[in-house]
Amino acid sequence: MPTLPPELESQIFELAFRSNSRNLDLKTTFCLVAQRVQQCCRIDRIFYELVGIGDENRGRKFLSLIHSNVKPPGLFTLVKTLFLHYSVEGATARDILAVCDRIERLTCWIPSNEDQQELPLLIGRLPLHQLSIKISLFLKIPSSSICLSTITHIDLVLESHTPPQLSQLLAPLPRLTHLCLSIEVFPVSAEYVETACSSFPRLQVVILCCNSNILGWVEEDLRYSVEVDHRIVVLADPFGEIMDWELASDMWSGAEAIVEERKKSLSVGNE
Repeated sequence: MPTLPPELESQIFELAFRSNSRNLDLKTTFCLVAQRVQQCCRIDRIFYELVGIGDENRGRKFLSLIHSNVKPPGLFTLVKTLFLHYSVEGATARDILAVCDRIERLTCWIPSNEDQQELPLLIGRLPLHQLSIKISLFLKIPSSSICLSTITHIDLVLESHTPPQLSQLLAPLPRLTHLCLSIEVFPVSAEYVETACSSFPRLQVVILCCNSNILGWVEEDLRYSVEVDHRIVVLADPFGEIMDWELASDMWSGAEAIVEERKKSLSVGNE
């Protein structure tokens, strides 16, 4: 049986693995086969680029793997995208972020409390481009943090009837171009959204993401705002939050497509 050059074999494995990144069974099979053809290290590096932790049990299992020394030293610094569901305990999230310290896309829906003083510090040191976070935890990230100077996309989860003014939230983010306000229970006023758009002209997309119970209300309340400012997009919560982070075309891409279509319509209308 002919053998392939190692570099070509590596490229084939990487292409096949990335092309099927959402098929967990197939990814697991690739890992098993990789052990037999000496491609395990390369596949591991790709496998752990994206990690989704949907509950506390999975979080503890991931920590056990980190501390088991089964994987090569430094492997978990290669994690680029991390999802931490709100059911993951703060201490578990803290220990994971202490090791995975080069994350570029982070979802951390863990509520803020007094026992999590280290968590905002760990988030702050990450070279983030995208962040999804509850406002209460975001406000505890020190103003001198590295991540604030690198974030371009932020999804802020609103937790109260009276969220902080967006000028306070967005001012420390000089590179921000994409904003999402995730509404769990408490709708925000059209004025609140319009203020963000007028105060931060560099924003290219402003998403209002809400559950199906209030989607119609939000769409109606923002109907005029959307007509005036093409950057405002109202979206329903994605089906399966972890899956949306694994999709190549995530909510940001979907909103950008809507905004571009509006721009084209405006151009045609003005001709």
